[in-house]
Amino acid sequence: MSLGDKIAKAVDLLKKRAISDFEVYGSAVDTIRAESKDCAVGSLNRSNESGISIRILQDGAMGFAYGPEATAELIDSAMSSARHQFKDENNHIPQGRDAYVSMDLLDKAISELQSDDCIERAISLEKSARDADERIKQVRKASFSRTVANTHIVNSHGVDISSSASFASASIMVMAKDNDETQSGYEFDLSHRLAGIDVEKVGKEAAKRATDMLFARKIQTTKIPVVFDNTSTAQMLDFISDAFLGENVIKGKSYLRDKVEKQCFSTIITLTDNPLDIRCSDACPYDGEGVPSQETVLVKNGTVLAFIYDSYWGRIAGRPSTGNSVRSGYRSVPSLGVRHVCMEPGKEDLAQKLVGLKQALKITDIMGMHTANPITGEFSVGVNGILLEGNNTLYPVREAALSGNIYEMFSRVIAIGNDEREFGHVLCPSILIDSMDISSQ
Repeated sequence: MSLGDKIAKAVDLLKKRAISDFEVYGSAVDTIRAESKDCAVGSLNRSNESGISIRILQDGAMGFAYGPEATAELIDSAMSSARHQFKDENNHIPQGRDAYVSMDLLDKAISELQSDDCIERAISLEKSARDADERIKQVRKASFSRTVANTHIVNSHGVDISSSASFASASIMVMAKDNDETQSGYEFDLSHRLAGIDVEKVGKEAAKRATDMLFARKIQTTKIPVVFDNTSTAQMLDFISDAFLGENVIKGKSYLRDKVEKQCFSTIITLTDNPLDIRCSDACPYDGEGVPSQETVLVKNGTVLAFIYDSYWGRIAGRPSTGNSVRSGYRSVPSLGVRHVCMEPGKEDLAQKLVGLKQALKITDIMGMHTANPITGEFSVGVNGILLEGNNTLYPVREAALSGNIYEMFSRVIAIGNDEREFGHVLCPSILIDSMDISSQ
């Protein structure tokens, strides 16, 4: 039975039970994942799964059930779930809207890829890393995957929307060895278009990341300008993104809760949440409840302007949903989440800003970002990177320590690069901080 038929059957069963407030969510996901080992097939996995979930609202309580097919038993489970849930006047099924943006997210070249094609790309990925430098002695994982996904949402208040998307990704972890010195390097890429994935480039970059760190040293305690490459900038933006969730603002768990219309970031920083950008892994015309997706400006020229909401937390806040309901599949209930944090890039290569600097530390890896305080922004993390003199490399740095307040740090950004890169749910360039205390761990 097709996904559309499953949903139609579920809707028919719900109407026969005279259930007036309901939502049916369906997804079908077809994935092939190949891994190369010693430049041969290491593993091959194929999964093809579809299913539906049902939410029903009865007397203020939201019931939920999911399964591979639409059955009378599934409806019974959702009704039983509602009887055992807390009643909440803010629970509701969103109203239908007409303002959906058209997005072309399905690439025929990806959907036509077969197992042999994925194996070939995984092997090419590993081979490119090994060929890039003779010091690459081990490849832990070289994988290539392709996915074609369909989603469809129908509810009792006029929502009936569906979308299809393709997705390809490549990732690899390598080990470089020179005498007794060993360093690892990781790289990945992802795109809704097959042409957007260059597996050879991914392999070479992983090799470079590993070899660049060979013979890394510890650094003496110092205070110098710091460059966060786009990878480490993405880690920090991912961390602070929860501060923009309306739920955290309402619960007093956001550093930014009382900062609307106040300047909390450097004046050169503009942040948006934009799932309409086709580079986003979660790009879709609608969110997990069928509410139209939109671009929300969170920070403009350093000033906090807005927070994000799904329909539930939006109702509590007295604000409309910003299209930020997320769900990981038909087995999960929708919840509030950031979909695609984007930092507006600069207009110049950040390297030009480094020319006149005596020294700067370029951070390429952050360890322990999850230990930072999400409410206050206080952090103390380990970092690896490259010590620079102007644009020239002095030596790689390992096990340095960096601490402070992440929001205060973002208020001191003096330059933003033009090297923006997509990380799935974060799009950002590198940034330059005027100075920071660096110490040896």
